[in-house]
Parts: sequence; C-alpha cells; structure tokens
Amino acid sequence: MNKLLLIIVLFISILLISCSEKDDTPTDVNIYGYKLDQFISSTSVRQLVTSDTTDVNDYRYLFAYEIVSNDAVPWSPRQSPNTSFDLKWEDFKDGFYIPSDNKKTWFSNTAIPNAFKVKNAKTFRLYRKVDVVTTRSSKHAELHSLTKHTINNWNNSPEEAVKLSDLLTGIDSYTGVKLVAGDGYSMSYTPEQIADAYYLLSSEITTFPNFNSTMTGSQKKFKRLAKLEVTTTNEQNHTFGYAEQATSNISFTIPNDLSGYTRTIMVDY
Repeated sequence: MNKLLLIIVLFISILLISCSEKDDTPTDVNIYGYKLDQFISSTSVRQLVTSDTTDVNDYRYLFAYEIVSNDAVPWSPRQSPNTSFDLKWEDFKDGFYIPSDNKKTWFSNTAIPNAFKVKNAKTFRLYRKVDVVTTRSSKHAELHSLTKHTINNWNNSPEEAVKLSDLLTGIDSYTGVKLVAGDGYSMSYTPEQIADAYYLLSSEITTFPNFNSTMTGSQKKFKRLAKLEVTTTNEQNHTFGYAEQATSNISFTIPNDLSGYTRTIMVDY
C-alpha cells in the first residue's frame, strides 16, 4: 500500500513540474517583421552604377522598386488601378516583410497605397531612375521608360541612350538645369545644352554631340546622374510610365531561410 502511494505521489509531482515548465515558457505571440532594406545588397547595386572599387556610396536610392508575388500568376502593385509608380528607396527601405501574415510586405506610411502590401511577396525588381525637381513638383522617371536612341559612346561604340530633355516633358519653360550625381556632385547647364544632351544607359555618363568640343571634361562627362534640379516657375505636368519588366537592372529574392536576417517585433501592427 505504501509502495502504491509513493508511485501516486511521484506521478503527481511529475505532472506539477511539467505544468510549471510550460508556464515558464509561454508561446511567443509576437508578430515579427524583417525590414526590406536587408534584402537589397548595396554592393551589388553599386556595381551597376560604377566600376570604381574605392567608391563606397550607397546608390540604392538611384533605383525604383517593384514588389512581385510568388503566386502561380505573379502579381505586383503595377497591376493595381491605384498606383502609377514603383516605390522610391526612401519609402521602400522602411517597409517590412511579415512571414506570419501571408508573407506580406507592409508599410506604416499611410501615404503609400495599400496595393504595395503584397501578399506572398518574393521578388524585388529594381529600375534605374532619375528624379526631376522643380520648386512646385518632384517626380521620378525610370530611364528605360523613355524613348531610347543609339549613339556613339565615349569609346566610339554604339550604345543605348536617352535624351535628358525627355526628362523635362511637361515643363513649359525653364532657364537652367543643375545635374546632381549620386555622390552629391553637381554641375549647371543651359537649356541649349540640355536639349543636345544624351545619357548613356550602360556607361552611366552624359554626352553632348554638338557641345562636347567646347565643354570641360567634367561637364560633358557627367556621371551617375541622380537628379535634375530645374530652374522654372512651372510644375511638371507629366506622369512617367513604367519601364518594361524585362529592362529591370537587377532583382533580389526573399530567401526561405531568414535566420541570417534581423527581425523586429511589430508594435501596433
């Protein structure tokens, strides 16, 4: 009888210990997100813009970002009637990937359309873009959305290029344009020079066919264009289209294993 009682006491003790251990390690009810900037390699992007191995600038802001789902028929915000642009880096980088919520991308900025909260998100496509800024407007144009021209580059070989004046579509008049590079360097130009200018898409440099002989090296060979600051009182009355998906400069895929990435507890998600 004493032996049976001892067995019962031991069994109850084991149950109590087991319950106590479970109470000490409750189920993790947090929702975790992974900031999107982690999935975009700054080194890989930099190599698209410059071959200078001493250049350590972060050029990810020179691109627009398309989010593409992993559905049987891939979906992106481009297919939504509520969007007409791909995201700029300044908005994209602050977004999150939420694995536990339909593998969705999420943005706290309420100015970003809900279409960018893409379920089953998997791939990010990057498109080289340039900002066009006046005192009354700021827009970005994906370079491959513009009409392409084939001209001789600085090695006297044919290369695709776009006209800088096409970036000013929708601006009635202007008295000057400052080109700003990805590293902050800038140079001013006249309307006549801009009308003559091309930007070489692979070389990432300007050329002015009718003015090159009269311009300094740094002026005619302006590199890594980031922005046009336009001297005008006009607003830019134009919406630039999307570059074709086949022209994306590079793409990045969200890996299945996220153990090497930093996760954040989502507060008020």
